[in-house]
Amino acid sequence: MTREKEPSVSDEIGSCDVILKAMVAMASADGHLDSREVGLIQDIFKDCTGKTLGADAVARAAHQNEAEDIRNVLADLAPSLDLTTKDEILCAAYRVLLADNRVAGEERKELHEMARALHISEIHLSALLEELAASLHE
Repeated sequence: MTREKEPSVSDEIGSCDVILKAMVAMASADGHLDSREVGLIQDIFKDCTGKTLGADAVARAAHQNEAEDIRNVLADLAPSLDLTTKDEILCAAYRVLLADNRVAGEERKELHEMARALHISEIHLSALLEELAASLHE
């Protein structure tokens, strides 16, 4: 007899960690992570997870991202993530991408590669981003 696994605290922390790493990777896609981006990551993280995040946690995530490719991390996790979590990761990354009101080519490429690693189709990504952009302008 198999029981469905209930979400545990470690699962929740795991998805928060992945959201953080994706946002840091997106903020760093243009080559640097500045204090304004750190503040934005903290705000988005709180919006997404309800949890407060210190600047030191952002710095640790940036350091971890230097040692591993976020696309590989996402690809490894993709089979165990539900669609809602995948969408949350991409939405958080996209909100960071929009922070400076310009989207550099390498940032757009990074977002599409994250979606590919998560096994999200281009059509789904486009619809997700369109919906998010509309909600941000309300």
